Amino acid sequence: MNKPLILSGKEASRVIFEDLKKFFTSLKKQAIFKIIQVGDNQASNKYVKNKLKKAQELNVHGILIKLDEFISEEKLKMIIKNEADTSDGLIVQLPLPKHINTQSVLNFVPLQKDIDGLSEINQKNFYQNQLAFAPATARGIIMLLNFYNIDLKNKKAYVIGESNLVGKPTKYLLNKLGSITKSFNKKTGILGCEDADILIVAAGEKHLVKAENVKLNSIIVDVGINTLSNNKITGDVDFEQVSKKVFAISPVPGGVGPMTIIALFSNLKDAIKNNKS
Repeated sequence: MNKPLILSGKEASRVIFEDLKKFFTSLKKQAIFKIIQVGDNQASNKYVKNKLKKAQELNVHGILIKLDEFISEEKLKMIIKNEADTSDGLIVQLPLPKHINTQSVLNFVPLQKDIDGLSEINQKNFYQNQLAFAPATARGIIMLLNFYNIDLKNKKAYVIGESNLVGKPTKYLLNKLGSITKSFNKKTGILGCEDADILIVAAGEKHLVKAENVKLNSIIVDVGINTLSNNKITGDVDFEQVSKKVFAISPVPGGVGPMTIIALFSNLKDAIKNNKS
């Protein structure tokens, strides 16, 4: 069998990046993007660094507000409210410390600045097809499929995982684009996912999906990020085995990851356009 098409998020994001840069460079006033980070989580530090680097490359003024991990929830909410007033888009870097109610805090990000799309009002609007931002990973997945001209209409597009960040919004977007959708979770198990023409895997379980779980010549998008004992990163899909059977597959790393960041800045672009209109 021929080698599969590799759905490279690095390649797709590089092309989309150029259009975004033209937009942000054309603005009379430099766009302001803020990240509020509580504590010093090492993984978060890496994600924040990548976002700020991308902001700089796009001619966006990225600002990090780094707060003590013992900050009170009320004070954090006050800072979010104040910082949002002087930004075009603001995100709260997750995870937050255990003493803070994450959803309650995310709800303090104003709808028009909520480019991560994680407040309850944004989620409500999103599923009611009103003004809202798609969560960045879900939007990034669709952007990746679109970049490779993958037809979604009337295709069986199944999603493993039902998180608010990835699974649910991805299924909703696929449905809106005319796909026949179905989701799987820990309770249902993954029996039946082998019927999918397009399979999105966001379970958070290393090598959950194997060759027998996928359809011949199907398209696989692996959202999983798992760290092995040798510190290598792997996905939720057994890439080595599955890639021999499918038409196209996204790698880990280098697949959905770069698309998530580019989708975040696509949301920032939309926020600026919405606020102008």
